[in-house]
Amino acid sequence: MARLERSFDYDCAELDRRQRGIVLHMVLSLVVGMLLGSLGAVLSHAHSPLGSLYEPYAYVLLVVVAGYTAAGLGWAALSSALATFGPLLSLLAATFFDPGAVLLGAGSAAAMNVTVATLVVVGVLAHLARRDTLWGDLAGGVLAGLVALDGLDKALPGGPEHVPGFWPWKALVVGALVLGLLVTTRPGWGRARSAAVTLAIVAACAAFL
Repeated sequence: MARLERSFDYDCAELDRRQRGIVLHMVLSLVVGMLLGSLGAVLSHAHSPLGSLYEPYAYVLLVVVAGYTAAGLGWAALSSALATFGPLLSLLAATFFDPGAVLLGAGSAAAMNVTVATLVVVGVLAHLARRDTLWGDLAGGVLAGLVALDGLDKALPGGPEHVPGFWPWKALVVGALVLGLLVTTRPGWGRARSAAVTLAIVAACAAFL
């Protein structure tokens, strides 16, 4: 009987630690997002050349980390949403000082909704990429492909979000980010399979640009 009581107490303590860890993870996702958003607002207001690299890639990295380290798929979606809303809150507050500022590069409410949804999907894909299966390879490849497509849009003159002067050094940073995602999210031969998925996505989209 005493052993059962000790086992029950251990299970309750373990569940309590797990719940505290999940809550802490969500709070950190929001708070770090707000801090990154504040720094992004400063860079944007100062017209720093780092601004075009910082936004959106700093937020993408935050969402990837939040999703990848989440306790489960549902928690990954929630933490990714909080990591996305954090910068939005800071950037929204910054619009009081700069009314002409554009949040996360979105020029309309519809574009903003698409941006938020895309970032949440990025976090979910990062969590799925932890799985040691072909589905994990696919998720890792699509994740890296989404980041690569954003860089492709900015680098190629025919892209809808073309930024003059983006090539070459900024594009190289995006390439390093894509490579880093493939290396860190997938082990062994899974990296090669994810890379193949990424190349297929980029090639398919480049053919239509």
